[in-house]
Amino acid sequence: MREAQPATGDGVAPPAGTSKAATLRRVAPAAIAVVPVSMLFGVLAVRADWSLLEVVAMSLLGFSGSGQFALLPLAESGAGFFTMLLVTASINSRYLPIAYTSAARLPSAAGKRACVAHMLGDEAYATEHERDSGACVWWIRVTIFTTWVLAGLLGALLGQVIPTAWLGADVNLGYPASVVLMYLSASQLRARLWNNEQRRSAMLAASGLSAGLALLLIQWFGPVYFWIPSILLATVILGKAWP
Repeated sequence: MREAQPATGDGVAPPAGTSKAATLRRVAPAAIAVVPVSMLFGVLAVRADWSLLEVVAMSLLGFSGSGQFALLPLAESGAGFFTMLLVTASINSRYLPIAYTSAARLPSAAGKRACVAHMLGDEAYATEHERDSGACVWWIRVTIFTTWVLAGLLGALLGQVIPTAWLGADVNLGYPASVVLMYLSASQLRARLWNNEQRRSAMLAASGLSAGLALLLIQWFGPVYFWIPSILLATVILGKAWP
């Protein structure tokens, strides 16, 4: 008798040979979710006098929603290159533990492996499963990456024609980006933590300890410099708690 396959949202990963069509269906919601966020970046960037080429280049080379949004006010204020590099490196340091834990499922070919590693993002990591093949990971990350770049370009084009009066200075256009990331974080915790009943208590305790230490570090180092030590501590604590 044929075994029933778990649903995509369950904590159990699908077989490594998942078809391309099934992979694209799985990644479609995450790809759609990044569209408004990337469009917002494009709109705000052209409002800050970025060219279309600069918007596309940032999306291609940076591919970090939080990092790209953080660069906008720094660029407007005339911050130096190394200041912007330090800030974005600090923000994107969260990808170090994510890249480490997902390295085993990257394609084996060196060029393709480097390309897929560059396209790592929160949405891709939340969509992937532990047993996904290299081909499956490729299609997940390429889909989200391509959607991000094209949506940013579309936002930049719209930003050139949207009347300035429609975008008041008191409107926080970056807010939807935070909402999307919070939803993805909750989905990730549910899929990888809550459905693992054997390690649920340990992981909840480790997560709580990591959050508490992050709040303490904010008080000690401030809202900018707490990030890197917080990421390192959370990586160590959660790594020891996960089997």
